Amino acid sequence: MQIDKEKLRTLVQQYEEVYLFSTKRIESLMAEKIMVPMSIEQFGILRQLAVKGPLQPKEVATITGVHKSAVTLKADRLVSKGLVHRKQDEKDRRVWYLSLTEEGESVYARSEEAMTEFISSYLENLDPEEVEVFLNVYKKINRMMQDREEPPAP
Repeated sequence: MQIDKEKLRTLVQQYEEVYLFSTKRIESLMAEKIMVPMSIEQFGILRQLAVKGPLQPKEVATITGVHKSAVTLKADRLVSKGLVHRKQDEKDRRVWYLSLTEEGESVYARSEEAMTEFISSYLENLDPEEVEVFLNVYKKINRMMQDREEPPAP
């Protein structure tokens, strides 16, 4: 399906506005409600560790589409905040795993709650059918993006 250029431009502009607003708002919510300032990217790492359990930095990089060196830098910040710890593999000392600390689990749970509250405050204004369409479109776009995603360079 071909989208006309003007409609596509409007769609991109709306996406940018929503993305920029929500990113700033979510980061400030985390700082206010969770009392732990963190970027969306750091939250993404916490989320992957909460959902999948201990991961190597290269696995986090592949899952999140972020270069391994950037994951290492963000993980360093999370370690210094006491939210993540590194553990060396007992069989292969060259391999390290990242996992959530108890505080990291707590911060992740509170962050998820704050984000759900923030997002639901907007979705509550939609009709149930609109929410269903929105969710289906988001799922479809997510699948397409994952299908096209190339892993980052090592």
